[in-house]
Amino acid sequence: MHSENGEPVPRDLPDQQAGEGEDRWDVDPEELDTGPEDAPDADEAGAARKGAPRDANVHPEHPAPDESTG
Repeated sequence: MHSENGEPVPRDLPDQQAGEGEDRWDVDPEELDTGPEDAPDADEAGAARKGAPRDANVHPEHPAPDESTG
């Protein structure tokens, strides 16, 4: 698709196009203040932070079982 003057029309909206200079959404790893010890467990989807207490139920409104299932 081309504009009236023959230039190609970009697919992205103007505010979503890449521009010159720094991207304000880029993250500098040196500026992060969290370490691997603050990351969630990788083996469980939706896991809490490591060492944080966990409920035995999936939804907070459901009652937790008295005994573990595993």
